Amino acid sequence: MLKTTLINYVLGAAVATAFALPVSSYAQTGAATMNTPAASALNKADQKIVADMARANMAEIEAGKLALANSQSAQVKTFAQQMIDDHTKALNDVTQLAQTKGITLPTELDSKHRAMAATLGKLNGDAFDKAYMAQAGVGDHKAVHAALKKFEAKAKDPDVKALAAKMLPTVEQHLHTATGVAGAKGGAKGAKAPVTGEANDHTSAGGAGHGATPGGAKVGAKTPAPAAGVKPPVVGDANEQNAGKR
Repeated sequence: MLKTTLINYVLGAAVATAFALPVSSYAQTGAATMNTPAASALNKADQKIVADMARANMAEIEAGKLALANSQSAQVKTFAQQMIDDHTKALNDVTQLAQTKGITLPTELDSKHRAMAATLGKLNGDAFDKAYMAQAGVGDHKAVHAALKKFEAKAKDPDVKALAAKMLPTVEQHLHTATGVAGAKGGAKGAKAPVTGEANDHTSAGGAGHGATPGGAKVGAKTPAPAAGVKPPVVGDANEQNAGKR
């Protein structure tokens, strides 16, 4: 009786173990599958697009923080705060997409923007404002705007494509604002000279044009200095020549 009971106990334990092993194995396999379903959801090109979008937003956030610390301009600081706010939202969108697709995002800036941050960190005041607006403001947003257009066109995954399209209008607005601020902070003085020169050229041409409208102004335009002394005979000659041609 005792022997039979012992045998039944041993057999029961063996059967339980046999059934437990596949369940444990399946649980492990299932866990692995649950953790990496999205690893193959994106091709390499789309994974790089997501990583590039993350880096672009990180760069603008870091540059904006530098601007808040180093700029003395309220206009630049306002722009910088908008960059921090808008690009933080965009980075959150990229992070959510990456989590959904099983992508590990970069945690630091690329070498180009690390170098830019190091350079900007040594500047302050007006020198900082000009460099920040030219590089992070105008330059980076031009590059990112062009990149997002390519991403939207080339991405295979619809979610990646949609995120690139979502980011485009914001980046375009940033570029427009940055161009205006950069002109006010750094390019306005330099732009005055050619604009004024062009205006003078147009004014001179316009003056000649307006002077040519009355009948005798053409002669005056050809010989402006002695116009008063020679005007009667020159006009008369011109009239005689015109009469002869007719």
